[in-house]
Amino acid sequence: MHPAQHMFRTHGGTFSRACRDLSVETPIGRWNMLEAQPAPDLAGLVECYWEGWGDIPPMREKILPRANVELMFNLKGQHRILELDGREVDNDQNRGWLSGLQRRFMLIETVNGSHFLAARLRPWGAWRLLRESMHAVSGAVPRIGDLWGRASDTIKDRLLSAANPFERFDIIESVLRERIDQRRQQDIGVTEASARLLASQGRLRISEVCRGIGSSRATLSRKFRDQVGLTPKTYARVIRIEALMTHLAGHGPDQWAMLAEDFGYHDQAHLNRDFREFCGTTPEEYLRRAAPGGGATLEDPPS
Repeated sequence: MHPAQHMFRTHGGTFSRACRDLSVETPIGRWNMLEAQPAPDLAGLVECYWEGWGDIPPMREKILPRANVELMFNLKGQHRILELDGREVDNDQNRGWLSGLQRRFMLIETVNGSHFLAARLRPWGAWRLLRESMHAVSGAVPRIGDLWGRASDTIKDRLLSAANPFERFDIIESVLRERIDQRRQQDIGVTEASARLLASQGRLRISEVCRGIGSSRATLSRKFRDQVGLTPKTYARVIRIEALMTHLAGHGPDQWAMLAEDFGYHDQAHLNRDFREFCGTTPEEYLRRAAPGGGATLEDPPS
């Protein structure tokens, strides 16, 4: 079952904020979700805000790579990261965290229900928010408390005290507006290169991107390392695998060889290798386990 997309508007601050209801029935229970657009002055830095909640049973899921950064506040439930960037870990994330761009999936465990409020940031938006190189958080999931100290507890208390998701969207937006470094301006070459890669679903060669924006490969790679966290080539591969997952979630299986050609892989074997590297599974297994809307797979629950 795919999310129902009901558009409605609510007043956020001084403008009318468009929202979508993306709630779904899943194999483990109902997952309620609202997605909201940012104010116009933050639209170049923030992709969206979202709130999700559900009284779901204990579960494990793989969170698959995507081309943006998630700033998460945990409002209910207990969450642990069990695998990150190809290595086993055991990190509790019970207050909130920031997920930098990932080269591989994350395996997380959730118990006692779930309720999140999140800002989905463009990489350079996170760069201006954190005021440090995005390479420092690539493949990492730092806790918000480690990033912002006691201020993170104050923000969480404000979110918990808010009457509804729309008030929480306003709160998180005000926090971002206060904390984003207005003196730091993202490099136009980085944003233009990203736009070209996104438009091509990651299939455009980096050499073509460099020619199109008038940059050397070394210069673009240096700027991407700082403001995105990945090399342009790896970033393009993440974009492509995310586009492929979105296609599969919406259309189901196709002729695999034709699909590989459509997404710019050399052949089906190349598609399978990339999928296993980034997602830790085959495309067929992804289809069997995909969460509604794609982007994650539901794994066997904890015993």
